[in-house]
Amino acid sequence: MAVASRHPSFFDAARLAAFAMTDFFTFALTYLPYVAKGIIITAELTALSLLGSLVLGLLGALAKGARQRPLRWLGNIYVEVIRGTPALLQIFLIYFGLASYGVRLDPFSAAVITLSILGGAYVTEIIRAGIEAVDRGQVEAATSLGMSPLQIMRRIVLPQASVMMLPPFTNYLISLIKDTSLALTISVPEIMYRSYDVASQTFRSMDIYLVAGMIYLAICIPLSRLARRLELRRPPR
Repeated sequence: MAVASRHPSFFDAARLAAFAMTDFFTFALTYLPYVAKGIIITAELTALSLLGSLVLGLLGALAKGARQRPLRWLGNIYVEVIRGTPALLQIFLIYFGLASYGVRLDPFSAAVITLSILGGAYVTEIIRAGIEAVDRGQVEAATSLGMSPLQIMRRIVLPQASVMMLPPFTNYLISLIKDTSLALTISVPEIMYRSYDVASQTFRSMDIYLVAGMIYLAICIPLSRLARRLELRRPPR
């Protein structure tokens, strides 16, 4: 008499895998619209923080390249302190720390300020590297023609430096999009906050965080490809 095998057959495993995949896609399609609403908040965080980073980055780069030693020290201290401390610590200092001194910010504003300050330190180095990539001889030639430092920066340096800055700046934008997930910790309803909300209600953390990961990938992969193309097209020094 033949003894039935206690081990699951290949077909049993295939049926279980098919059921798991169907269940996952059903779950994903159910909660994707709710999580995807966070894309709007993520985009707003990214846009405003990007604008703030550009302003602070330009000021930081000018300070680091200034002839006055105090300005150079200030620029260096800003970059080193911000890049040398965790982003999570910075967002807690802005949101919770300032509140202890009576300065109460709403979560969205606190996230924008933090990401702007954080990004400004990185954009400072991007702009500084782009400016330094411009041939010094062109600056000296413009100076000999009687152009002012502001004219040289506006007409000679920045147009050429911007081409050098595009690839690293695109990479920074990708990093900024991912860093917006830090706003979860102060209850800004972006992608990760909504994913966490679903996980706390359904107890299916793996599934919903995979959905969130797919959303981030759908946003960041095209930008990554763009950065790669810009890198290949960048003229040699």
